[in-house]
Amino acid sequence: MSMRTRTVSWCEGKIVKVLSKKCQITTYLALSSCVLENVRNLQEQHNLDIAVAHLLSKKQITQVKDQEGFTVYRLAA
Repeated sequence: MSMRTRTVSWCEGKIVKVLSKKCQITTYLALSSCVLENVRNLQEQHNLDIAVAHLLSKKQITQVKDQEGFTVYRLAA
């Protein structure tokens, strides 16, 4: 049985939901793990990339570097 690929809008909603619970997530890999949990195919990872770019351009989330140089994702205030 084939599972449906998670869409960009689903990823956007899940990113906002996860960040509202965790306040911040360090590194893109951790964000991907929290949102997708088990990546089913390459298209889902691509959809997550697009969702992050959309949320950043709409200024719903922020992306900054911490003191160690890691990227930190947060909900915009």
